[in-house]
Amino acid sequence: MRFLSLLAALLLAACSSQPSGPQTYLLRSQVATGSGVPIVDSGIALGTITVASYIDQPGLVLARGDGKVHAARNHVWAEPLQVSLRRYLATQLSSDSGRGIAASATMSTRVRVDVTVDQLHGDGSGSAILVAYWDVISGEARKTYSFSEQEALAGDGYAPLVKAEESLLQRLAGAIAASLPAAI
Repeated sequence: MRFLSLLAALLLAACSSQPSGPQTYLLRSQVATGSGVPIVDSGIALGTITVASYIDQPGLVLARGDGKVHAARNHVWAEPLQVSLRRYLATQLSSDSGRGIAASATMSTRVRVDVTVDQLHGDGSGSAILVAYWDVISGEARKTYSFSEQEALAGDGYAPLVKAEESLLQRLAGAIAASLPAAI
């Protein structure tokens, strides 16, 4: 019996000394989606979502003032950033515009929104930065817009960075929604 108790204590000690493993962050809009509520197709959809290659990776990115970037190994996105950005923007745009914005264009899409995220990272001074561009394309007409903002982190670490990035993405979605045509 003593042997089993000693073995259990050793196993517990070994487990507690191991690194806790990666911290995983899921990018999702805080907008509550209605259950069983039909979404009316507004004819507007997200098209291409392009993410700069240095941030299109699992690790959260910090950029230093000397032009160097660091991708975290133990603080990672739960899914590819392009996938979560598409879901996030479709949900947030639908809420902000009051219309059903499809996550992907179909044959019935009359207005397509292509988004490019050029920067989405922390910086050396305790802020998150988001620089993005988008095109609103309707038939042959194309209008191009830009967004560039930063937000101070509410504390140290990666969790406050993720919260600040989510806040910036929410503001980006608001700007995109404001650029959509009133009637199509």
